[in-house]
Amino acid sequence: MRAYVINLRRSPDRRMSMTAQLTTHEIDYELVEAVDGRALDLTDPEVIGSIAPSFLAADWFLPTHAACAMSHLSAYRKVLEAKLPWALILEDDVTIPADLWAVAEAVASQLAGAEVALLNFDSDQVCKVSRQGAADLPAGRKLVLPADVHVPVSAAAYVITREACEQITTGALPIRAKIDDWGHVHDEGMIDRLRCVVPLAVLKDPSFGSTIGYYRDDSIKARTLKLASRLNLRVLERAVAHRRERIWRKYTQVEYVD
Repeated sequence: MRAYVINLRRSPDRRMSMTAQLTTHEIDYELVEAVDGRALDLTDPEVIGSIAPSFLAADWFLPTHAACAMSHLSAYRKVLEAKLPWALILEDDVTIPADLWAVAEAVASQLAGAEVALLNFDSDQVCKVSRQGAADLPAGRKLVLPADVHVPVSAAAYVITREACEQITTGALPIRAKIDDWGHVHDEGMIDRLRCVVPLAVLKDPSFGSTIGYYRDDSIKARTLKLASRLNLRVLERAVAHRRERIWRKYTQVEYVD
């Protein structure tokens, strides 16, 4: 198994953070240059042809959503080219625990068919997971089925099988949903099963904000974050990171059900 790390060329700080962690923990990895949503030309017929009109027309649509999906599809193609049975996909804003490789390999040994296992996930409600069929993993973690496949989201860290890579690269175009909308991927028949690792095996690094760009450039939040970054305002940056941690704690609650 190999780790594929999705990273924007304009984010060298994230790239350095990830390569340092992966090297420290002796994890075999390959960098995947992400498609930059800021540079995505929505007047290019080839680009437009790869995005479904319904996705483009959504009132929440951002070019970075499409770029993110394209980036993960690039990673899947690399998995297929390498003829790997499984792969670990990582975005570049996560913290890697010392036992990540052991957990990822234990997860991979449990997967079959076109399957994805989330090592990091969040949801806007408590994520209910089933006790039935739960598999033991290192460090007291478990591999479990979500009660509702539409609830857990996130593409920050997950193990994916070659079969899932094949089916998603075949079925995802034109892009019709966010890449981490696993309920959509499942409903469209691109994966057979989605499972989750609990407690989370990988956490997001609160010092890094999302590169999706959820705030308009002229919004107060966007301008504040840019100012803090440009002026290196440590106190404000720590406050923002602390706020992200609080939000993630709220959106990563899990409840076991029978």
